[in-house]
Amino acid sequence: MRVARAPRTMVRTLRRRLLLVVAIAVLLVGVASVWGIRIVTDINAERQVHIAAQAVATWGTDDDGDRVINTDRLADAAAASTIVALLGPDDRVVAASSAPSATVSSLERIAADTGAGRTSRVDVDGRTTLFAAVDLPPGAVVDDGERTPVDRALVGISVEGSDRLVAALALAAVGIIAGVLIAVWVVVTLVVTRTTRSLTELTARVEDGRLDGMLDTAATEASGRPSVSGGSGGSGFSEFSETHAISTAIARLDARRDATERQLRDFVADASHELRTPLTKIQGWSELHFQSPDDADTTDRAFASIVEESERMRSLVDRLAQLARAEGAPGLSETVDLAAICREAADDAALLDPDRRITVNAPDRALVEGDRLTLTQLVRNLVGNALVHAGRHASVTIALESAQGSGADRASGAPPEGGRGRVTLTVADDGVGIPPSVRERAFDRFVTGDRRTGTGLGLAIAQAVALSHGGTIGLASDADQGTIVTVQLPRGAPARP
Repeated sequence: MRVARAPRTMVRTLRRRLLLVVAIAVLLVGVASVWGIRIVTDINAERQVHIAAQAVATWGTDDDGDRVINTDRLADAAAASTIVALLGPDDRVVAASSAPSATVSSLERIAADTGAGRTSRVDVDGRTTLFAAVDLPPGAVVDDGERTPVDRALVGISVEGSDRLVAALALAAVGIIAGVLIAVWVVVTLVVTRTTRSLTELTARVEDGRLDGMLDTAATEASGRPSVSGGSGGSGFSEFSETHAISTAIARLDARRDATERQLRDFVADASHELRTPLTKIQGWSELHFQSPDDADTTDRAFASIVEESERMRSLVDRLAQLARAEGAPGLSETVDLAAICREAADDAALLDPDRRITVNAPDRALVEGDRLTLTQLVRNLVGNALVHAGRHASVTIALESAQGSGADRASGAPPEGGRGRVTLTVADDGVGIPPSVRERAFDRFVTGDRRTGTGLGLAIAQAVALSHGGTIGLASDADQGTIVTVQLPRGAPARP
């Protein structure tokens, strides 16, 4: 499938682009190197030909006011593969060291094109030769049996060797560049493949729907252990920290999305299941009423049951709305006196059940940061659960403790967690306790020991409120020993006067 090939296409495209960039860079370096060597050799050749020209300018000996140049000098220059042409006043060649190699006419033409301080590069007899002209001292003559005046000298040296050197270096550079590009191709392939492996694997897993265990795979690779899950070949995620961080963040995001979807599906399934029962009863009693419309007793029972089930549905819908609000972030962040909330909840419970013993052990004030409405919900749910499920004669104790930190923190001098410590809320009863089968799932939605006395959402709402306020909640219960629910919340800052 075209979509399945997307990760590999991404890697190939990245590899080609990197290779193109590296190839251009290596090629530019190679061309610049050869060109630089050519410039250096040319400068060196010009320096040598000027030195040779200055040496020719020193030829000759003084004789009766003339500076006489012996033709033996020309023979020595020819032996040294140096072309020397002595020019008369009209730039005609008077004598030359290499007449067979360069014709007189070609030397005169070169002399006409080469001024003082300049050089000319000319192909002479199949070899590249660099020429320079130099003025001779006044009164210079050449003695070849008779003395002939000369004004200038044209000097040429072969640069064929340096040209061959540059050509050889250019060929070597081509070979080196080719070798470097092959090595770079191998290195880039390995590095790109390993660097993008985590993203490639992540993309493949998302496209194939293999989302389970992505975070476990990423954590395994990050710790350096062999991967037990992953793509083809068990490659897993890359150990390169940069791409690993990106792939892990994406995996976590997908895990959160997947968890949210699962929670939503579970929520809809649980809510549908809970609402189906009262709806079924309402439908059944309604049909029974229409089957016997003249039976007053049946009609009364039907409507009484319909009212009861409608009330149950209303309570369930209210609880679901509370749970939805509680699972979000706190609606309003303010400093709340949790001690006052606990005392209000105890007073309300005492009005509803005057015979029940409800005790509040709390300081005058216990400040926390959060939303007063949802925190009130938390306390009332915990107290209500204790009153309903602990048993008719069980007593309930609400306790609050505000501390700057744990005992270990105070002993070690370490700062308290969050800088302000925590407030601990405990709601305990001495009732019948919670059965083990229910206790393990007490904070799950719709988990209750008796459908007739509750919806199974009270502790789920309490947990959602505690977590949304940055707190924790725990439960301990033994049969016939009662139940203790403990909530810890971050302390709030004291109100400013």
